[in-house]
Amino acid sequence: MKKAALAVALLFGVAPPISAATAGATRLPQNVIPKHYRITLAPDIPAEKFSGDETIDVELMEPSTTITLNAAAIEFDDASVTSGGRTQRAQVAVSAADQTATLSLPDAVSGAASIDIKFRGTLNEKLRGFYISKTPRRKYAVTQFESTDARRAFPSFDEPAMKATFDVSAVIDTSDIAIGNGRVISDTPGPGDGKHTVKFARTKPLPTYLIALLVGDFQCSEGSAGDIPIRVCATPEKVPLTKFAVDTASKELNFYNDWYGIKYPFEKLDVIGIPDFAAGAMENAAAMTFRESALLVDEKSGSPSVRRRVASIIAHELAHQWFGDLVTMRWWDDIWLNEGFATWMTPKAVAALNPAWSTAATDAQATGRALTTDSLAATRAIHTRVETPAEIESVFDQIAYGKTAAVLRMAESYIGPELFRIGIRAYLTKFSYNNASAEDFWSTMMESTKQPLDRIFSSFVLQSGAPLVHVETKCEDGTTRVTLSQRRFFASRESAGGSKEVWTIPVVARTLDKDSVQRFVLDQPTQNFSLSGCSPHLFINANGRGYYRSDYAPGLLESDRRLQDSLTAAEKVSLIGDDWALVRAGQKNVADYLGRVEVFLTDHNPVMVQSTVSSLASIGDYLTTDADRDRYRAWVNRLLSPIAREVGWTPSATESDETKQMRSETLSVLAEVGNDVEVKKRARELARSIIENNMSGDRSLAANILVIAAESGDAALYEEIRAKAEKAKSPEEYRTYLAPLQRFTDPTLIRRSLEWALSPQMRSQDRALFIAGILSNDQARPIAWPYVKEHWSEIERLIPPFTIGRIMASMSRACSPAERDEVKAFFAAHPAAGSERAARQTLERINSCIAFREQQGPNLSTFLGASK
Repeated sequence: MKKAALAVALLFGVAPPISAATAGATRLPQNVIPKHYRITLAPDIPAEKFSGDETIDVELMEPSTTITLNAAAIEFDDASVTSGGRTQRAQVAVSAADQTATLSLPDAVSGAASIDIKFRGTLNEKLRGFYISKTPRRKYAVTQFESTDARRAFPSFDEPAMKATFDVSAVIDTSDIAIGNGRVISDTPGPGDGKHTVKFARTKPLPTYLIALLVGDFQCSEGSAGDIPIRVCATPEKVPLTKFAVDTASKELNFYNDWYGIKYPFEKLDVIGIPDFAAGAMENAAAMTFRESALLVDEKSGSPSVRRRVASIIAHELAHQWFGDLVTMRWWDDIWLNEGFATWMTPKAVAALNPAWSTAATDAQATGRALTTDSLAATRAIHTRVETPAEIESVFDQIAYGKTAAVLRMAESYIGPELFRIGIRAYLTKFSYNNASAEDFWSTMMESTKQPLDRIFSSFVLQSGAPLVHVETKCEDGTTRVTLSQRRFFASRESAGGSKEVWTIPVVARTLDKDSVQRFVLDQPTQNFSLSGCSPHLFINANGRGYYRSDYAPGLLESDRRLQDSLTAAEKVSLIGDDWALVRAGQKNVADYLGRVEVFLTDHNPVMVQSTVSSLASIGDYLTTDADRDRYRAWVNRLLSPIAREVGWTPSATESDETKQMRSETLSVLAEVGNDVEVKKRARELARSIIENNMSGDRSLAANILVIAAESGDAALYEEIRAKAEKAKSPEEYRTYLAPLQRFTDPTLIRRSLEWALSPQMRSQDRALFIAGILSNDQARPIAWPYVKEHWSEIERLIPPFTIGRIMASMSRACSPAERDEVKAFFAAHPAAGSERAARQTLERINSCIAFREQQGPNLSTFLGASK
């Protein structure tokens, strides 16, 4: 990815949920099953603490004198168990390492029983459990429980299969409101002066990680979807930014009701923006919580890209109300049943809202991103065994989200969307208000569609990696003989030896000669197929829906001018992505890739520009030498300058969002890769206007303009941008000014940004991604990396645990043996629970880049010599 876009992606990407990183926590015994919780929580927000009492109705499967449940950072004041009319006082033994509390009784109990506990805890500042969120004006008490942090708010059976119903009450200050999973059924004064008690309706059966409670002076905008009331809530000063989310949630909820054929399963929907929130958003049943930048939009000045992003995140969390909340995975090894399905559903809802915001081409781009991660030897299978909280956190990744969604799109494309929806509806109906496993899903899909989806899904879910499909065709006696072969694709040659995986691949192909669709099931290392008639030009990934890389025998797809007219935008995205992956892996010449880019960009398609700018930047960063850098810059300028002239610097009133994005990315590449003097000059002029006029104009372009200016900016510009960030009035404005602060190259200014990241002035939620953005800056990294190493203990103390992996991942930009060895030594000396795979992937990416530079550098020089 080009540097500016990488900074924005790292800083503002949707984060996975946060949880504990303690490595020793273990599974609970399965002899006690919770049925119902009655919980009262009383937060003391100024003192940053809370108290609570609860009764848990349980069923003991066998007589026992002990009951073990989860608890972390909880102090027990009293505990007792009642069964058969007799109450016994319990002795409590807490294991901090296991995050459990064991209640020991004088005599065994069995059957139905009730556990009564009084407890206390701290409203922490770690953005997990029951925690404090702050604005300059006041504090709020809010929750984030996924994956394993409900145990930090109340003792519980904190595992997804242990669903129960909940009656929750909150004792809060008179001036505050409380928001929970249920509608408010009573609000009474007391107990005590200055307090009132809010009681919520009983929930449907839910796992503990989907329970939510938020307390403060939140205010809400209201709407509805049919008979479901909808509120979008925020701190009072941010309520004017909630209108877009209300309208979006209403329309998307109506879409889902129709698509699923199962009505929204809860009585109301609250959507809440929280000032401090580690994740992007969280699907708590009927009380979805969001980072403010993922929810709030200025309707007057908000850019189309921000509206699209907010609509997508709302759609993702709404999809979870069925995938995850109505039907919940049995254990965290099947988190893909939640996250991947919500990711797959999101484009459907977004397209219904605005068809231009979600297309087959954007789906193909998302598939390509997942395939890039899955080409690493250090990838994992979709279904991966996990036990501890740290292991659980590690599977909230591109595999759970992106790969799963891509595999679902592939299967849907193979059997057809309507038949696939029949299977989905059958699955959701069968397991409503219950739990399901991977086998439950694909067995139900196979039974309801009568298609071999069990074989397809199991091969892609249970095996790590992704296939490379090689295509050969030959015309004989009026018949096309097709030979397809598969092997695992690796990003580097060094990893390729000895791999034996074989997938059941549903291939949907198009014959370009006759434009007919053909379907194959490739389930052997090599298979032969026959087509009537002579159609040798076979494109094997129709509409870019397949989850595999493709490679064609010489002569099959080399007529690029014909491909330009024959392939859809999604198919071009798929093909150019496969070509680039093969170049990075040393299996294709970079010169051939650049030749195809030259042809595919002739029609100035925004999607194609977006799909190639990252590779063009990588070539400029890693392959050019002092001898050929000017020639490469000239080539980039010849390629992209016509596009820049066509779109200009100022958007028209009728242009698409894709065109706005194309303008932003094209001008950035011209400045950063092409070193275009005029573009840089104009960007500096516009940066001054952006700052002085408070981002009037195209906000889609503003962040990249500021980034271009920052890369040659001085201390005065730094101070102006920093001041704007600190005084930003909306999340989008804050994000726009934060991004360029990672791009300054003056050592003094780099250190100032790093010091700011670790100061109380920067929110905990932003620290890791801000630091990662600085490390991704090749010019800043020689200053930033020593600073990060020196302050590592402080970084670990200040940022949420799972975000350590993001800082590690940012070092993937390194591309030299010396940097690799330094990174490897540091990661080995400073292991972070849950981030081991991230560390391995980072080192693998660095090694891949080193090999890429060695293999393709001479090829680029040859290409540039021939392109004079």
